[in-house]
Amino acid sequence: MNNPQGFIHAIERFSIHDGPGIRTLVIMKGCPLSCRWCSSPHTQSPKPEILHIKTRCQGCGRCLAACKNGAISTDVVKALVKTDRSRCIGCGHCILTCPNRAREISGRYYTTEELFREVKKDAAIYRRSGGGITVGGGEPTMQAEFVLEFLSLCRSYLFHTAMETSAHTPWEKLSSLLSCLDLVCIDVKHMRKNRHREWTGVSNNLILQNIKRAAKIIPLILRVPIIPGFNDTEENISETACFARNLGSNLLRLELLPYHRYGIHKYEELDRAYTIESLKPPSDEHLTTLRDIVRSAGIDCELGG
Repeated sequence: MNNPQGFIHAIERFSIHDGPGIRTLVIMKGCPLSCRWCSSPHTQSPKPEILHIKTRCQGCGRCLAACKNGAISTDVVKALVKTDRSRCIGCGHCILTCPNRAREISGRYYTTEELFREVKKDAAIYRRSGGGITVGGGEPTMQAEFVLEFLSLCRSYLFHTAMETSAHTPWEKLSSLLSCLDLVCIDVKHMRKNRHREWTGVSNNLILQNIKRAAKIIPLILRVPIIPGFNDTEENISETACFARNLGSNLLRLELLPYHRYGIHKYEELDRAYTIESLKPPSDEHLTTLRDIVRSAGIDCELGG
């Protein structure tokens, strides 16, 4: 093995929504999409990022002295500390000096061996619950070489392996990873190319092509994030169900994931604007209607994953 390094946002244990049983979720950092509703903006950049938790910040100024790039300053008028993201390199020096833990870093490098040692700690839980390892993100295929070696290690110990992906990646990368997976979960965000590009920054052509090819070789779960005003029309869900119906027996089910606002605070911590502030989660009644449309097409459908 070459033992490459992977850049990871976090490792979440005892996950029950990312595949069968109780799982360990490895959250990779970096994503080629920029979905407007993304609840994990801190996983989009492939670089280290400093999160500034402003509710903890007392404005003591120690971080200003620690920053060698002049990325931190004070706004005297608003009495707060500011971070110039164009200057910040994510070195983390400001974190070490903060007495209130108002700064955290998103992103850490692991070798495949280091990461495997971490997930192996939960091996007994996998066996008892029928769980395993899920690699998500961000977008795992952006670090395909690292993920492939990590998944190969997991498979050598007979751990169940799954991956959550946008499938916006060359087929060669995706297919190599599928060879080490027991399950893949892929998002279908919208069936119309232009609408998809408008809200995510990329076309859906490659994604839909990869879904069709993946469905021929591996068990597959399709996931649709239900975003009001974007993809929650009955017409779009009907088109999605029609697409899913033609994927064959490897399609296990389709999951409708309702929009939520839990990640809004992460935008503030990154000094980024949340551009759909007025958006509200879909009603239970509307979700039920959309679920019934999918089921009427003969496809197993669940709300919330």
